[in-house]
Amino acid sequence: MKKHSLISLAAILVTLAPMSRADLLLNGDFSLSTSPTATPTDWTNIGPSDGVIADSVFGTPSYNGDTYYFDTGGYGDSAPASGDGIEQTVATSIGTQYALSFGLSNENTPNAPTEYAGPEFLTVLVNGTAIQTIPVAYNSAYGGFQLPWVTENLNFTATSSSSTIAFTVTGTNLGDLDPLIDGVDLEVSSTAAVPEPTSLLLLGTMVGLVGLTLRRKLAGSR
Repeated sequence: MKKHSLISLAAILVTLAPMSRADLLLNGDFSLSTSPTATPTDWTNIGPSDGVIADSVFGTPSYNGDTYYFDTGGYGDSAPASGDGIEQTVATSIGTQYALSFGLSNENTPNAPTEYAGPEFLTVLVNGTAIQTIPVAYNSAYGGFQLPWVTENLNFTATSSSSTIAFTVTGTNLGDLDPLIDGVDLEVSSTAAVPEPTSLLLLGTMVGLVGLTLRRKLAGSR
């Protein structure tokens, strides 16, 4: 088989093979950070400088075994302005679909129904455009910072070679229901990584043609 045929086949296989899944975000579980006021490693604060909070400080339930989380209205920003939060920029491929998942809770402080009652939301943005606005609410069945985590799953298609993923608190009368986030994970969507049936058919056809050509060349050389 000629060298250029092997190269062409290899290129097709690379193009059609499922893409490996790996987290594109850095420090999504906030394990590289410990300060409650310094901006978490690899992230950028939007608004005042908030850090991370250890689960042990308020006895907050752990999310997937993590020991720290980010509070959109943390120690540096206990009464946040709408739009405060955190962001990180990653390299993306135009037209590729990405899956974003994270754990969501809120401060759920006991005075939320009367003092800073909201409404409050976690707004997730990609390059400044909101892809989801999720309401958070007080739950009297749990104490402050005791609300169980809920895993949120979102998808978006990249429109540029880099994407800035942002998590912000939005709403009015903010302060007692501020969203908490943890375990942030960004990966190429599995739906984008699986070859289409037509692509698999094309791959099979190309492999068959290459094999047929090779057999003819071998037969002719005898």
